[in-house]
Amino acid sequence: MTGYRLLEHTADMGVEAWAESVAELFRQMALGMRQIITACPAVRTQHELEIAVSGGDLPELLVNWLGELVYLLEVRNFVFADVVIEALDECSLRARVQGETFDPERHYLEREIKAVTHHQVRVDSGPHGCSARVYVDL
Repeated sequence: MTGYRLLEHTADMGVEAWAESVAELFRQMALGMRQIITACPAVRTQHELEIAVSGGDLPELLVNWLGELVYLLEVRNFVFADVVIEALDECSLRARVQGETFDPERHYLEREIKAVTHHQVRVDSGPHGCSARVYVDL
């Protein structure tokens, strides 16, 4: 069973996700974060970017991963439709991010994420699957 849900938190917002593998968990977290930014279903997969991130452990890696996705929108004007996790271990992730250049006539930004925070971040894995939670500063 995989999925995600958004969490309300004072002036912040969070994403909680679950999946059968850590790779799918990181994908679900990305999709949840995209929903915070935009609920636009019309994001096409016209371009693909390869990205790599690292961290000291899985929670830090998750924050860095989601932060990289925010960077793609804010700096490179790229809105993603989906991600393909190619390699993932305790300290590094390599992925292909599929999407297109942001078009204000087609894409509606619901919220601006200032930062992905370390506040209450968690990544858990066990024999019955994985779960994670992260909050973003809006």
